[in-house]
Amino acid sequence: KMANSYGSVALGEAPRQRARTPMIALGLAALAVLVTVAVVSTGSAEKPAELLTQELVLFKMEPPPKPWSPPENLWMYWGGSPNKRFGHSGDNMRHLVKLGRLAGGEYRDPHFLFDYGAQTFRDLSEQCCTAIIVPPMKNSMPIYNAQASVAQRLRNYVANGNHMVFTGGSLLSIEFINRYFYFNIEPIAQSGVFKGSGYGNYSPGPFRKLINDDLPWVYKLAPDTLYQDYTSVQSMDLRSLPSGTTVLYMTPKSSPVFAIKFCQRLSERHGETPIKTVPRDCWRHAARGYPCSCGTITYIGYDWHYDQTAADWDKVLLAAVEFQNDPDMSATNSPNCKAKPVVEVDPHAPLAPPKCQTYE
Repeated sequence: KMANSYGSVALGEAPRQRARTPMIALGLAALAVLVTVAVVSTGSAEKPAELLTQELVLFKMEPPPKPWSPPENLWMYWGGSPNKRFGHSGDNMRHLVKLGRLAGGEYRDPHFLFDYGAQTFRDLSEQCCTAIIVPPMKNSMPIYNAQASVAQRLRNYVANGNHMVFTGGSLLSIEFINRYFYFNIEPIAQSGVFKGSGYGNYSPGPFRKLINDDLPWVYKLAPDTLYQDYTSVQSMDLRSLPSGTTVLYMTPKSSPVFAIKFCQRLSERHGETPIKTVPRDCWRHAARGYPCSCGTITYIGYDWHYDQTAADWDKVLLAAVEFQNDPDMSATNSPNCKAKPVVEVDPHAPLAPPKCQTYE
């Protein structure tokens, strides 16, 4: 009986054990899923923190400079004005643009220009698409009658689609531009007895690049900020810059780097010299049968005596050298078509109300 009763009890509990086994398996499976989800979510949340703490910031040196050679259309004034002594401004610029080879105790190059009255410059003034760099005039300034043939040749050279790059170091470069191109550009003075008089030539900087639609593409890779080192930079008053000027670097009151579009048109009197014209009026004269031709005068007010800021100024000068090779220059040298009127925006005018998103 006992065996039968024991056997009957075992046989009676077996179905209940078999019923509980699937439930335990399902519970364990659900618990495993929850644990897996918790581990995955925890791991994904902590992953960015692990990346931030484990990855190194690798500091690298500046890449080597790209090889560069002067363009074929580049010339350099090498007369009596520049300081050609070794390590001085004229020699520093010559070395920067890679012109000149040492021969006979001096530097010589077929693209050195020694005199604006020479036949070489006369030939250049009657052609298009060259550039002349004028180093800082440390020694003197070439003097001609402003109405003489040599001075007119200077104006013809620029107006025939060419480019002259003047540099700082003294006010002689600005005096040269004012005398032979009929401008009235004045230096700026922020302090001292010359403040506001136009006779000072000091601005403390820094000079920020003016980034807008008028910025030539060659200057887009140039430094965004240039610096004054003592009195190495001569900056010009913004109010004195002529019409047709593109300001490249500036402070609120002055600019040490700018480009002027210089234009001439044919004269109504046959045989007379060309007449200087404001670029915005060229289309009016072209409609009457007297079209314009224009070139560029660039001023970079650094003296190239090589201080701690020289590397940035070097990049600006090399950009100015390449400016003449701009493929868009052909469309800007002859502004004889009426341009789209420029919309002047008043910075003090009230702004239009914002367009807010409406919710239903």
